[in-house]
Amino acid sequence: MTPHPWLERLGRLHHPGVQAALIVQCSPDWLRPERLKLRNDIDETLMSAQLMRGGSLTITRVVLHNLPVSVASAWDAHAVQQTFDEWNHRLAGACALLAGPAPRIHRVIIHGDQAGPPVPDMVELQENGHWSGRENADLVLQMLATVGATTPMTGYDVDLDGPFSDGDPSVHM
Repeated sequence: MTPHPWLERLGRLHHPGVQAALIVQCSPDWLRPERLKLRNDIDETLMSAQLMRGGSLTITRVVLHNLPVSVASAWDAHAVQQTFDEWNHRLAGACALLAGPAPRIHRVIIHGDQAGPPVPDMVELQENGHWSGRENADLVLQMLATVGATTPMTGYDVDLDGPFSDGDPSVHM
């Protein structure tokens, strides 16, 4: 998981021939402290492309809905959970605050007996109607079409009202 290939491929999102992108970041390794800069760079690149391209670019992103049991027992469970919660909060908040079309974020549900997600981490781009990696794209699209395999991330996943929402309804005006 080196930064250069991820950022190089995502840098193509500004090219007008790119119509769609599938980004899968389901490996628990994304939650390691040394991955923070890469996570932030990818998040920033995706949001920038979505803002610049608007409706001419469809971004579908796949992250974990929950942590595999093996991860929580192998690492510092508290630190991993904090990182996981912070990243999901930031992703949901960023999408809720976009005025135009936001990236579609799906969260893969990991069942207790699964060691990890059913798809590998990847970036696949659809350019001029063709996916850069057809097999990978088909694998992800099939998983997204499977009922119960994922759950969408929405603005409801994060409390954007702040601490005064209940006490002062005028914050909604």
